[in-house]
Amino acid sequence: MHKPLMAFVGLIALGAASPGPQIQALDEAYAIVDFQSARSGREIARTLERHLASPDVAVVARNQPLAQISRTPGRFTLVDPIAPGGSGLQGPTTRAPAGWLRPVRAAVCDGASWRADIAPRRPGRVEQRYTLCLFPYRDGRRQGHHLDLYATTLLHGDQGAVAPPATGQTPAAFMRGAVQAVERLTRVQGVWIEQRLANRDRPFTQDDDALSAQTD
Repeated sequence: MHKPLMAFVGLIALGAASPGPQIQALDEAYAIVDFQSARSGREIARTLERHLASPDVAVVARNQPLAQISRTPGRFTLVDPIAPGGSGLQGPTTRAPAGWLRPVRAAVCDGASWRADIAPRRPGRVEQRYTLCLFPYRDGRRQGHHLDLYATTLLHGDQGAVAPPATGQTPAAFMRGAVQAVERLTRVQGVWIEQRLANRDRPFTQDDDALSAQTD
């Protein structure tokens, strides 16, 4: 695991394990979108970084070197940082007035050429965080990128209280905006390969999980 990613996962684990108000995931959502285009990953990454830039959010973006480009695009996985070895597939899910709650997990983007993590500069009791991963592929004349987007809604504090709605964009609107930014650059329509919409009234089950869906 890359050092920056280890530090990111470590911060989540520290926040989850430290005393004080508990932080839990209130909801999760993700999408995987395919862009068959000869545009480089650097061009797509710069476009996304310009799109994501906002006074209201902090964006940590970085390019990740690749030894070679795969014939098939990779995909993100989810880990539970406080599980033994950080590899818990599915933490316990509990029902609360706020919705279905579970331990906070982190997205791992091994094999991605670029990654960005987005969080509000002024966290509230309920906040949205996002991770974007860009996976290049090339198989003969077929080439392009998969853009993987992961959203998590975090609840700070007492799980017995009903959580107010998060301020700002919904995960669906955020993902749609990022995809449209890439579509404007590439001039091709993104193909939505997979999508799990946010729904705090339904638990994020293992069947919905991008990690459990991964194949060898």
